[in-house]
Amino acid sequence: MSAYAYLCLTAQGAETRGNLDAPDEAAARRLLRERGLKILDIAEGAAGGGARAVLGQIGHALSRLRTLGDNDRVLLFRQMHLMLKAGHTLLEALAAASRLAPKARLADSLDHIAARIQRGSSLSVACAGEPALFNRLALKLIEAGEASGELGVVFERLAGLIERRAEVRRQLINALVYPGVVLLAAIGVISFLVITVIPRFAVYLNGRGRAVPWAAQTMMDAADWLARWGGMIGVGIVAVAVGLPLLRRLPGTRRLIDRTVLAVPVLGGTLVMAAMAQVTWIFGVLVKSRLTVLESLRICAQVAGNAAFAGAFARAADDVLAGKSLAVALDRPVLPSLVQHMAAVGEKSGQVDTVMESLGTHYQKVLDARVKLLASMIEPALTVLIGAVVGFVYYAFFQAMLSVSTGA
Repeated sequence: MSAYAYLCLTAQGAETRGNLDAPDEAAARRLLRERGLKILDIAEGAAGGGARAVLGQIGHALSRLRTLGDNDRVLLFRQMHLMLKAGHTLLEALAAASRLAPKARLADSLDHIAARIQRGSSLSVACAGEPALFNRLALKLIEAGEASGELGVVFERLAGLIERRAEVRRQLINALVYPGVVLLAAIGVISFLVITVIPRFAVYLNGRGRAVPWAAQTMMDAADWLARWGGMIGVGIVAVAVGLPLLRRLPGTRRLIDRTVLAVPVLGGTLVMAAMAQVTWIFGVLVKSRLTVLESLRICAQVAGNAAFAGAFARAADDVLAGKSLAVALDRPVLPSLVQHMAAVGEKSGQVDTVMESLGTHYQKVLDARVKLLASMIEPALTVLIGAVVGFVYYAFFQAMLSVSTGA
């Protein structure tokens, strides 16, 4: 017989530690499972002794600090969809997902949810106790899935929602990564030439009583100006970078900033398409999951990232509550007219969910085209601008070299 130290979760979700005597580790695990315990860690040796047990406990504690990302949620929702579709009960699916979880924090959350369900809670109420894993949108969809008996379908839709939002962010970021890298590289090259190379030629020419070429002098004057005012400019940029997010927390200022961003040529239109691709598709999914139009509009107002769109959907919800049709409620200046038109078509045909979901797919395709257009416009414009600046710097550099070598 050997002694084993274990760390487990009870059926109520509480941690318990202790020692167990068993012929081998497999037997120890079997005994713990027979007690109704969820094994988090087990190691040979008495609790509190043995390097393996201590390291195992430290490793498990550190793994709990890892944050849960979109990939973890997509994996969980896909697994739950497949297991419920295969005929697992809800508790069986949660237990299996916990065993397959790549992170201890995710496994702990699933165990806590299962424990709450065993105590009599509904799935949506149990999931509400894990805000790091389930946001309001997910909770509403799960609640609708419980009411309709379509939990498996709801989990599939949740995975699709997360993947769709991640794809929109990826497209917008990719459109700006290449120009940003090129700009940083150009700034580095220009700074090196202006700060270190050209001033040395100027010192040499001044020492021999010769005039510094106009291009080199221009670059040196620019470098002096940046040296004099660069600190204040840097402070100003940092102040704007820090201040804007803080100001955006104020409702009035946030609306002003978000409306201003939407008015920026090209970029504003791209942000409109991104928001509509996300919100209209989410609206269709919510209605298809048997949520009311009113509740779907309120959720869309909460998940819309831009305050202008959030306000438009919130006011639309108020209009629907007052008895207006969805098409009339969505007739807002900030919303594209196509949204209001398609809402009218959906109401007339009785297929609001299908029409709005299709509209989201349409906006996704338009967004793809706009992102490509944005990239195709930014890259050549930035290349020409940076090329002109770098060309002038090199002209000043070689002009100074010729002055030194020829005396001209």
